[in-house]
Amino acid sequence: MSESRKVPEASVDDIAAYYNKNTRLFLDLGGSGDVAAIHRAIWAPGVTNKTEAFNYLNVQVAHALQAGIKEQGAHVLDLGCGVGGTSTWLASVLNADVTGVTISAEQQKLATQRAEQLGLSNRVRFVQGDFAAMPKLEAADAAFAIESFVHARSADTFFEMAARHIKPGGCLVICDDFLNSSIPNQEQGAANDWIQRFQRGWHLNNLVTPDQTITSASRVGFKLLHASNLSAYTRSFNPIVLFLVSQLTRLPLPWAYWQNMAGGTALQICLRRGWTQYHVLVWQHEG
Repeated sequence: MSESRKVPEASVDDIAAYYNKNTRLFLDLGGSGDVAAIHRAIWAPGVTNKTEAFNYLNVQVAHALQAGIKEQGAHVLDLGCGVGGTSTWLASVLNADVTGVTISAEQQKLATQRAEQLGLSNRVRFVQGDFAAMPKLEAADAAFAIESFVHARSADTFFEMAARHIKPGGCLVICDDFLNSSIPNQEQGAANDWIQRFQRGWHLNNLVTPDQTITSASRVGFKLLHASNLSAYTRSFNPIVLFLVSQLTRLPLPWAYWQNMAGGTALQICLRRGWTQYHVLVWQHEG
């Protein structure tokens, strides 16, 4: 399963519309509460409640970035910032200045409101932009992308963009879904079907293996420092519920949130069967 795209490319407008229509529902129905996360909850050892599960990736990013951020006022890029939950949290924890980038006008508005409500407008700002046509930004001491790498047109274009925006010596963290490179031959047909449903539902362009990602990063000077497979710590529906929802979401209903449900259900099946994995990858930009 080496091809990252078996479905039509999701355009910038498609991805923006998906998030503009769904973001408030993600917040209302996702259960992240004050963490303001629209990323995965990770139930790793020691995690005892939903707040900790949704905050887990924030903590992992902070730990990875901390070593490279020595001075107050370091500049961090949040590449795919959602509604600013991680950006505002990191600004407080790391004493960093954070710029969040999102393709969604709705997310940019909500994130800006969050920073204002928390009194962080002087430390955190949010801009609307596409990875392939990034706005001009101050060079960053570090950057991270939580569940946004998969929306980039390709791994190569993502890392080329990151290399232009991260200073030499800076850290880059990606937390996201990846293809498993060793799917048994007898499972390839079923795997391909469910992976395509995941891609279509969530408007993904860049679903690749960890090894392909690491190779792309190395071409532009990113050295891998650490890799963690967190797949075992994600949770899914009860198997009976998952089966029923997976069949129900085969119906091609036109609602944006229905697309999200179809993609999310397919993802749960892919994770359960080991066809996709959830990884945290940490690099240093050697320039």
